Amino acid sequence: MKNIKIAALSIVALTCLTTLFVRIPLPSRGYFNVGDVAVVFGGLILGFMNPRQGVIWALAACGIGSALADILGGFAVFAPLTLVAKGAEGALAAVAASRTGTARYIMLGVGGLAMVGAYFIGETLMPNIGLQGAVAEILPNVIQAVGGAVGGVFAATALKKTGMI
Repeated sequence: MKNIKIAALSIVALTCLTTLFVRIPLPSRGYFNVGDVAVVFGGLILGFMNPRQGVIWALAACGIGSALADILGGFAVFAPLTLVAKGAEGALAAVAASRTGTARYIMLGVGGLAMVGAYFIGETLMPNIGLQGAVAEILPNVIQAVGGAVGGVFAATALKKTGMI
């Protein structure tokens, strides 16, 4: 249990820093980033470490790390929404860790859809974004989700092959 706590704390830091590293502004005042790679990687690693508790740890670590990046990056208004969207994506990646083959990729796809859906619903309800802004962000969020899944799977698989987890 102690190791998963340390890993989760590391995922918070990794997700925050990776999200802050590359930021490309979007029409709704949000930004495109590569933090989803860290979210999927973190979810998978925590799921590999402990299939049952890894889901909860991934929900917290990925959500908090991403929301912290919003706060530190000047987008605090998005932090609660990011906490939910990225937390769900990370938790579903942790669920995917206990699956194999096509089932794993389906769960990662569900995680990406959960992130895209959470942002769409949340942004639609935000007065300064609304439906038009939320629709404009669907494609960038889908690209982020797919890129995150590809990069996260690659990194987590590489780490798993080392035998460290």
